[in-house]
Amino acid sequence: MFELTLLSQIIALIILVVVIIAAFFEIKGIIRDLITYMLLLIALINYYIIYAVTRSGVSVYIYPLFIVEHYENYGAFYPDLGQISLLFVLLLWRREIVKYVRALLGRVKRTI
Repeated sequence: MFELTLLSQIIALIILVVVIIAAFFEIKGIIRDLITYMLLLIALINYYIIYAVTRSGVSVYIYPLFIVEHYENYGAFYPDLGQISLLFVLLLWRREIVKYVRALLGRVKRTI
């Protein structure tokens, strides 16, 4: 269980660093890349923690933006940091995603 606590503390530290970077720097170029990698790391660690918890006998249900854990007569309901961080990644890269989708749709229209 110590490992899961340590990983949760790492997630908290990464979130703190992301907030500080976003507060002091303009989110462009290498700063955006750095924040993207940090958010993806949060998602990866979050889902590893969920995997480890399910292996210990806790029932975990993942809903949009929330997670519900249930063990015997107890339960917990909390935000899914993995999904939230992936939404922030989509927001950071929304212009590039829109350009890519438009280019892809343009190619599809030309082939039809």
